[in-house]
Formats: sequence, structure tokens, C-alpha cells
Amino acid sequence: MNKLGMLLLTCLIPFAAIAPAGAQTSQPIRIVLPTGAGGPSDTAARALGQALSRSTGRAVVIDNRPGASGTLAAQALAGMPADGSVLLWGIASMAAIPMLQKSPPFASLAEYAPVSLVAVSTFALFVHPSVPARSVAELVAHLKANPDKLSYASASLGEYLAGVSLLRAGGAKAVRVPYRAAPQALQDLLAGRVQFHIAPIGLGLPHARDGKLRMLAVLASERTPLAPEVPTLAESGFAQVSVPTWQALLAPAGTPPAVAERLARDVEAALRDPGVRGQLEQIGMQLRGQGPAALAAAIERDTETWRSFVRENEVPQE
Repeated sequence: MNKLGMLLLTCLIPFAAIAPAGAQTSQPIRIVLPTGAGGPSDTAARALGQALSRSTGRAVVIDNRPGASGTLAAQALAGMPADGSVLLWGIASMAAIPMLQKSPPFASLAEYAPVSLVAVSTFALFVHPSVPARSVAELVAHLKANPDKLSYASASLGEYLAGVSLLRAGGAKAVRVPYRAAPQALQDLLAGRVQFHIAPIGLGLPHARDGKLRMLAVLASERTPLAPEVPTLAESGFAQVSVPTWQALLAPAGTPPAVAERLARDVEAALRDPGVRGQLEQIGMQLRGQGPAALAAAIERDTETWRSFVRENEVPQE
């Protein structure tokens, strides 16, 4: 190599050393989702993906892998490159997978590289109009007067936890009816085949506005602007009832911290997009945009929440 070539190489090496790892801007980003198309998580992921694509210049592909409480989505990341090109859309209840599966794809959700807390879903308590209750206290009183005569739907571990917690707090009894997917649970609630359901607010709110359901409370620290007239569970006298409902992005194990931090900054910037904020807030999502450290703390905290719940309620392994 001549002197000019050596000089050019010497000048370029420092720039190569400081370039962010995995910064192939033309490489698509694939986000693997543990839910089907059309639900709140899918809506949020697609809105965020569009903003990420605009800001990074990279195509973002949403890969829906519903089933087995998130196990199928988690398995899809096995053997994937740890370069930020493939991400898992994690939901809080996936931290319970190792406790529910006989052959789980991971021993702990903490094995994945945390990227960003995206948002927290707002859950709400919906009842069928045939139920003579216009408040949570009235619902609990009705349940206590009719033990095990009413039923409630649960289509996820989070909804199961919320239902059990409410019944336990009120000293009431009801029959749980499990569903594989939220749309089926909602249809049975609308038909009156089950009497109440604690579910993401975006699923039931349109029907509550049409008078087909009654919304008694929201599971949130404050009232939602989507229905400011509806009290929180704490305002209704049931502050002890809560459920982890975060939505987050994780990367395969071994992803360099610099890659995760860069992606977290991209997510934070995307969540500032007015269009994204509007879409997520319209389905009851409270935006977070917090990086790897905040997500790691949430996983550690809520893994213990799910472990206690599974043990206390003897939830069987699949």
C-alpha cells in the first residue's frame, strides 16, 4: 500500500471505531408480536413502527405470532442476530411464561436484552347491562348476594389476575370463563353469556359508548381522558386491585448495550410524534418511552408479582 493509501486508512479507522454497532441503516427491523392483528398491542406496534421507519430510514415489519401466552413470539427470537434487526414486543404477563410452561423458551424474561418500555395499557371493568350494578361496590354486593352465579371472562393472564384480585378484595365469588383471545371474550360479554370482564379499555369502550356495555371503573392511577366520568378502582374503594400491563421492546440475548440504547432513543423520539401519541392514547395507552434500565426494573419487579399469583392460585402448567 502506498503512502496515500496508508494515510487514508489511518484517517478512517477512528470513525469506524465510533460508529454505532449494528448501524446498517438499510437493514429492516422486524418486531415479533405475541398477539394477533387488530388488537391494542398490534395497533400500538404498527403506529410505532411507522414512526420508527420514518425517523431511521429503515423498513419496520410487524410479525404477528399469537398463541401460548406469548411463547410462540418468544421462540421466534431464538438464534436471531443480536444486532437490533429483530425485536420482541413484550407484554407484562410474558414474565410468567417460565412458571406456566413445562418447556419454556426462556428461564426468565430477563434473559432478553431490555430496550424500551413503550407504554402501559389501561384496563377497565365492563359489565353487561343485565347486571344491576352501576358502581364497583354495587357489583361486588351483587356478586356476594349471588355467589358463583355470575361469570367473568379472561383472555389473558393479566385479565385473570385482575379478576381474581377484585373478587378477593371484595370477598365475592364468580365463575371464571377462560378464552384464547380477547375478541371471543368480548363477543360473549356483549351477548350476556358472561357478566363482566376486566379488559383493555380500547376493546370495550366503543360498546360502552353505544350502551351495549357499562364501564364501572378503570385500573389506572388517574381517570382516563377517554372517559373522564368513569372513576378509578381506587376512587371506587378498591385501591389494592392492580395488574402489570406494560408493553415493551426487547432484543435477543447478547445484544450490545450500545445497540439497545440507540434503539431506545429511536423509540423515545418516535413516541414524541403527535400522530403516534394520538393513536396510542386513543386506545388507552399511557406512553412511557423509558430505556433499558427502566424496563429491566419492571421485569424484575413483575416477575415476582406473577410468581406469587401463579403459586397462590395454583395456575396449572401447560
